[in-house]
Amino acid sequence: MEKVRIFRYFVPAVVVALMLSSCGGRQERESRTVTAERDRTETAVRSIEGLEDYPIPTSVEVVQMLNRAGAAYILGISNPAANVDNYFTEYSKALNLGVYGADLSYAATYEMHQDIRKYLQVCKQLIDELNITTTFNQVFVQRVERNLENKDSLIAIVSESVYDTYLFLTENRRDDLSLLVMTGSWIEGMYLTSQIAIGARDNTEITDIILAQDEPLEKLLELLDDHEDDLFIYGFYQDLEEIYEYIRDISSPMTARQLDTFAEKIEAIRNRITS
Repeated sequence: MEKVRIFRYFVPAVVVALMLSSCGGRQERESRTVTAERDRTETAVRSIEGLEDYPIPTSVEVVQMLNRAGAAYILGISNPAANVDNYFTEYSKALNLGVYGADLSYAATYEMHQDIRKYLQVCKQLIDELNITTTFNQVFVQRVERNLENKDSLIAIVSESVYDTYLFLTENRRDDLSLLVMTGSWIEGMYLTSQIAIGARDNTEITDIILAQDEPLEKLLELLDDHEDDLFIYGFYQDLEEIYEYIRDISSPMTARQLDTFAEKIEAIRNRITS
């Protein structure tokens, strides 16, 4: 259970930092609305049995914070659903399950029903192809379809599916696949964030989300470092170590040049996963 203990610190640090960064400069009424929305979502998430042993994936928290920071939904930014048939190995399927899970979280947070359905189907396809046979995932599609009009429930369902998938993989000694799902999810979350930040007029709150990733990324690197004998997985350690070294000493506000450099580095890694 050592990995579970490590993961317990993986996202809470992000959540606290992002909540602090997303609150400044808000009107009092807007702040109360955001707080109420956050409380409803967190109540729904906390009701998931066992989730206290596994934090909400970084991508889920990040896209919710993007929403609260006033970032707009950008059509076409996510990995095209049609790419799902290009992934043939277990490793590529696991990585892109993480990517598509982040895309599904993005669509669900912004209540983009057409995209929700697209990314729901490709997530289910990859879950099936990876033989992740859990009771929850067998009814995953139906539960999402029944709750399309309830954002809080959608977010909770997506979170529960990720936890259920992670638990299945770790209990069946497929830690390598579980770690790749997490890695793909983190990278896609940062890709979405950086692309949104580039197009935003005032992006300080959004770039602060990126800068808050230094400690969580350090934890992810610890997990990747445990797989130094697997050249494929360890390659991500080397890539993400460069990202970590780049962002850890940047102070807020992030400059346009720093953001462009970060976005280029993340996009290069992301393109190797999704292409």
